[in-house]
Amino acid sequence: MSPSRSRFLTCQNRKIHLMEWGDPQREKVVIWHGVTGTCHDHEILAASLAQHYHVICPDAIGCGLSDWVKDARRDPSLHFAADIAQDMMRQLEATSVRWIGSSKGGSLGMILAAQMQECPITHLILNDVGPTLPERFRQAVKVKLANPPRFEHFLAFENHLHDFLSKTGLTLTEQQWRRLAMHWSRRMDDGTFTFHNDPAIANQFSDHPEDFDLWHYFQRINCKTLLIKGQHSIVSAEDAERMQRDGLDCTLYQRQGGHVTLLDSAEEQSVIIDFLHH
Repeated sequence: MSPSRSRFLTCQNRKIHLMEWGDPQREKVVIWHGVTGTCHDHEILAASLAQHYHVICPDAIGCGLSDWVKDARRDPSLHFAADIAQDMMRQLEATSVRWIGSSKGGSLGMILAAQMQECPITHLILNDVGPTLPERFRQAVKVKLANPPRFEHFLAFENHLHDFLSKTGLTLTEQQWRRLAMHWSRRMDDGTFTFHNDPAIANQFSDHPEDFDLWHYFQRINCKTLLIKGQHSIVSAEDAERMQRDGLDCTLYQRQGGHVTLLDSAEEQSVIIDFLHH
């Protein structure tokens, strides 16, 4: 496996942590995680892609080792994330980028693909995310993010994570479950364990309805786009069909499992590598 490097940048007056793989002189691939993820979610894929690319996996605001929310209204929004991403690409001196976005990271990719000119996205991969999100799902996620459960010890947190994500179709080895739980958890002052992310990121789901209707951005995308849709997906069949119909060059790959995936299976990696190479 290609070795990784940890790095911090100051973007839009926020400390942003990222992991890097591969030669910085090569063409760049950004893998941006979902709303509750970290830069480690797709490290197996990142290490694989590092054979050909310089791969960057940031921690979003409120996640991992990046700053927590400072402005409760602005920071959780996609538009502030877009400002951070563009600042990051300028500091990395990127002239173009291939973008792989899971869930919220894919929504961010749609905005950037439509508007980022100094560093255009040439290939866009959307991992189980479309331009819209049903209201009932938004409300459910908001409640869970704002009021995360607490567990008496780490193993209880790990068991909860395993049970919840297994039901949605995620299949991992025992070692992978442990590693995911380590990256997705944090210890509270009273010794209990909860999810690692800042609960304030839930504000996106109440304060920024515009983040969940991105058709006007999607229709402006002029790069190759691949929608990776889970078997049990939050992307409706209607949205998937419209994306292929209205997108300039949008294709669909149907994978096993649900919304959350580490994109680490041999088949998923093969599909992604083939898409990025052409």
